[in-house]
Amino acid sequence: MMSDYLNNYHYKYLIILFVIFCLSACAKMPAKVPVEKEKVQKEKIEEDSPKISIIKSLSHEAKKFAIQGDFQDALFIYNQALSQADADQKPQLISAIESVLVKTPAKTIQEFINIKNIHIPRSLLLYWLGLNYASENNAVKSREILEVFLLEYPDHPYYSDAADLVEDMKKSLFNRHTIGCLLPLTGKYAIFGKRALTGVQLAIQELSKKYDKQFKLIIKDTQANPDITIDCIQQLYKKNVAGIIGPLLMVHEAGQEAEKLQIPIIALTQKSDFSLKGEYLFSNFITPEMQVRTLGEYLFLNLGIKKVAILYPNEKYGKKYMKLFWDIVDEYEGEVVGVEAYDGKKTDFSDPIKKLTGQFFPIPDFLKPESVIPENDVKLNNDQADMDSAQTDALSDKPIKKGEEKIQIDFEALFIPDSPSKLNMILPQLAYYDAKGMYLVGTNLWHNKKLLKDVKGYNKQAVIADGFFDGSQNPATLEFTKKFKAVFNTKPKFLEAISYDTTSILFLSAMDETIDSRQSLKNALKVRRIFKGATGNTFFDKDGTAHRDLFLMTIKKGKFVEINR
Repeated sequence: MMSDYLNNYHYKYLIILFVIFCLSACAKMPAKVPVEKEKVQKEKIEEDSPKISIIKSLSHEAKKFAIQGDFQDALFIYNQALSQADADQKPQLISAIESVLVKTPAKTIQEFINIKNIHIPRSLLLYWLGLNYASENNAVKSREILEVFLLEYPDHPYYSDAADLVEDMKKSLFNRHTIGCLLPLTGKYAIFGKRALTGVQLAIQELSKKYDKQFKLIIKDTQANPDITIDCIQQLYKKNVAGIIGPLLMVHEAGQEAEKLQIPIIALTQKSDFSLKGEYLFSNFITPEMQVRTLGEYLFLNLGIKKVAILYPNEKYGKKYMKLFWDIVDEYEGEVVGVEAYDGKKTDFSDPIKKLTGQFFPIPDFLKPESVIPENDVKLNNDQADMDSAQTDALSDKPIKKGEEKIQIDFEALFIPDSPSKLNMILPQLAYYDAKGMYLVGTNLWHNKKLLKDVKGYNKQAVIADGFFDGSQNPATLEFTKKFKAVFNTKPKFLEAISYDTTSILFLSAMDETIDSRQSLKNALKVRRIFKGATGNTFFDKDGTAHRDLFLMTIKKGKFVEINR
């Protein structure tokens, strides 16, 4: 587009030069003037000098283009006229140029600014570019351009008008006491949306009481549909919300639209790459990276563990956690002494357990006896046959029988990233094969009542990481849990707690009197300010990713108990 515009520019430049040459030539041509009209003609010549004739001709052509709606060409010709004009001619030309600029699309002015050697003042182009963006209902871009104008031209006659307009736009674009909320409230994911909404609503209620202000929440049902999600964001933009909480799903679609409209959005997602795609995008959830880091710090720094093993389901979830955990082990200079995968669809986990505990000795292919003895082989004597038989048994795929040899566990902790339903089968089998005495390490999936009752006696020395624990003694967690139970008559879980904290973070940030725009709100969220909430202490990094110390739990007397670090 720009290259075409520049090509046209050079073409038009040649035409203008030709016009100027012709006009100049005509002005120099001698003319026979009647004697009786000599005085009048002399005055006419003085008045209508060559330069004045050129300016008038160019202005006339520019006006014709402007009347036809060809504002680009009109500006181009006025620009040439301005390059030829004297100081006393320029004010009138500037006035004519402004009459065109007020009608010119912002995109055209933007292209015109980027052309080199333009004689129309940049200050004038910037000012009208900002105004025209505003007239096109692009307040964000309008404010951005006008703020550049104010910064570069503090002595310009239009400075005061531009400053007033920017201030008005700040007020209209940023309602600090209103935020939007995107959740799936209908459809198959409605149960999660409604749970999250309880946390949001409780936060609004508590903030209103504490600060004696009327906080407003505009709720939009995304239905977990990408098109509806985008439409909801556009509606919230028109409502001038300070920022947006959510969504749970369709986060990339939501992020793209929020970034385009420059609205801070804090998605409730564990997708670690979401926040990297834009300046206005934030994520606040519990991620796999958070979990393995919390587990690693505790195992290697607090417990002083050196050797670990990994038993994981051979599927996407298990592979991801296996790799992340292995990386953390390497980071803390620990040692992974065993890694085994299992088929998550099966119920027998004996083979991977035996391999981890040294009870499974597969025979190498090159040592396996031939299945067919050639006819010309010499028959072995009985002693030799007995010896071969003993060697074959020793090298066979059969495990050592239970009780024949004491099991030697060479790892201090075993990481199993899987659900309670699988653990209820794995843990008893570990005990059966004497795989005992090590720490059992798990993700937030372990934080489930099924792990308490279904494998009672097999879940000792568990170490579990999660983003929320309703039994925590953290003051903010205690207060939230108490209030939530009082209002909703049930215990909150992580989704309710993280929604509560996210709402509080967004409103408390927007309430700061130094925050007067979505841009400054976005910047404020990225200064690593620590927010104390129900899910612990949270801060956002420069990429918009939330960081926090997760809760660590173990199991004692059939209950989850917080591990104090």
